[in-house]
Amino acid sequence: MSVRLEYRAAEGKLERPALAAELLALKVRVIVAPITPAALAAKQTTKTIPIVFAFAGDPVGSGLVTSFARPGGNVTGLASLSRS
Repeated sequence: MSVRLEYRAAEGKLERPALAAELLALKVRVIVAPITPAALAAKQTTKTIPIVFAFAGDPVGSGLVTSFARPGGNVTGLASLSRS
């Protein structure tokens, strides 16, 4: 099995679904999004390819997942939750 990494950078424009569309055209098997806006852009682009977000402050509130118990869809990842 071989692995190929494809990188895309939003250059400060956090929500750029066109970048996710480029990855879809390359037929990637998974999208890793480092932050919430990138994951949201990817989520707008595909409902089938797995999307893994590296960090989200509130994945439920932002709309990345439906709930922690039943996230649904094709998005998963890590969240940092704390009580203030």
